[in-house]
Amino acid sequence: MPTPLLPLLLRLLLSCLLLPAARLARQYLLPLLRRLARRLGSQDMREALLGCLLFILSQRHSPDAGEASRVDRLERRERLGPQK
Repeated sequence: MPTPLLPLLLRLLLSCLLLPAARLARQYLLPLLRRLARRLGSQDMREALLGCLLFILSQRHSPDAGEASRVDRLERRERLGPQK
């Protein structure tokens, strides 16, 4: 593809796909976010929700977390040597 066509193609994609999607998202998400902001008007409610969210996020483990912990255990065993 010739280089001068690339910016034109990107601009076309941006105007045809991304801008309408952003408009739709704004149209549907803004009222929801405003309603949520009204419900979370009190500082206590915001702190409680943030605490719950942080707890949930702290409980999530990546798929590699189990593998990494197994490797860590094996490395620890090698460093400590045979157990009596």
